[in-house]
Amino acid sequence: MKKKSVNRNLALLVIACAAMFFFVFSVSTTIAQSKKEDLQRQRDEINEKIALTKKLIKESESNQKVTSSQLAILNEQLTYREQLLKNINRDIFTIDGEIGQKENNVHKLNGELDRLKSEYARMIVQAYKNRSSYDKMMFIFASDNFNQAYRRWKLTQHYAEVRKKHVAQIENTKVKISENISLLQLSKEQKEQLAFAKEKEKEEISSDKIEKQKKLTSLQKEEKKLREQQKKQEADRKKLSAKIEEIIQKEIAEARRKEREREEAEAKKREAAGNTGVKPPSETTKKTTPSAAPEVLALNADFEKNKGNLPWPVPSGIITQRFGKHPHASLAGIEVNSNGVDFTSDKDAAVLAVFEGKVTSIFTIPGAGQNVIVTHGTYKTVYSGLNNVNVSIGDKVAIKQKIGTVLFDGEEFTLHFEIWKVNSEAGAAQNPELWLKRR
Repeated sequence: MKKKSVNRNLALLVIACAAMFFFVFSVSTTIAQSKKEDLQRQRDEINEKIALTKKLIKESESNQKVTSSQLAILNEQLTYREQLLKNINRDIFTIDGEIGQKENNVHKLNGELDRLKSEYARMIVQAYKNRSSYDKMMFIFASDNFNQAYRRWKLTQHYAEVRKKHVAQIENTKVKISENISLLQLSKEQKEQLAFAKEKEKEEISSDKIEKQKKLTSLQKEEKKLREQQKKQEADRKKLSAKIEEIIQKEIAEARRKEREREEAEAKKREAAGNTGVKPPSETTKKTTPSAAPEVLALNADFEKNKGNLPWPVPSGIITQRFGKHPHASLAGIEVNSNGVDFTSDKDAAVLAVFEGKVTSIFTIPGAGQNVIVTHGTYKTVYSGLNNVNVSIGDKVAIKQKIGTVLFDGEEFTLHFEIWKVNSEAGAAQNPELWLKRR
């Protein structure tokens, strides 16, 4: 009787351990699958970016010209390909881990199967040895009373169920082994596919580097023309910056004038009430700092809250010139200093407001297209190089509202975009890439 109880408990323990193993295996498999899906999603996004760069290069090359923007787009394409290669390597590393885990699982499951079979064999042998002395009916009828007979009857039932569960567990383990072998084969096939994609991507990177060198060589042959273009672009940007500064200073002066008038009106009221401690208007003018209205402060807070999450000013495109000082893409010894970023986009691409605000300025720079300034409290967004404009001064615009289309500059469709923050003294250009959502 005691031996039977020990066998029964041992069988239950084996089943419980097997159940725990399957649970842990299931959880680890789910986590690995989630990681692979995330890597696949990233890979799809990078492939979309590469497709866009290839499209923009093809459109630009249709003009029978090699341009600095083509070189910038090609550099971006190389960056995306390097990202894709890293992604593939991470996925291969993940799959290698899966293969190792699955091989280990198969090994453990085979060991578990051997133990289950061995335990079941011992149970059968024990039952066979005791078949005469522990005959079920005799064992029950030999009871001293009804309660003991009932307990013995339940015990024989339970023992039979344990044996059935043991058989089911053996069959289930066999199924798990078969499933793991299938999954292992699938993982190996996926690894082979990724290894092929990796080699192909390496070839693409090598090809892009050769193409980049060809374009760079072509551009260097036209250095004189490029320097002239650079000078014109620099002159246009200086005109834009000067116009922005002029607009900002006019707004600051107007705000100060209104603040001064308000203070003078208050001073007159105090004088009329017998208050003689009023400062002279000239002194008031010197120290006046325009105070922001509540709605301006609220709009500022909303704008700043969206830093790093503002939409792009074009539906799709590539940044071909970045903010601040940096070497020219193809001209040695030339440094570019930009107050914003350039987006090379599709033909006749829409220009979109990156945040709700009010159109406060529209002006043209000869040879560089139309320009729109949208004010968001003390922040301003500048859209330069528009072919046509769909808004008027004073219009309120919503986020992602179309305000115009991109101008063709003779080589590409390029939008120049800037963000400015205005204080009581002047304006300061911000790096748009810190404000716009990453793509």
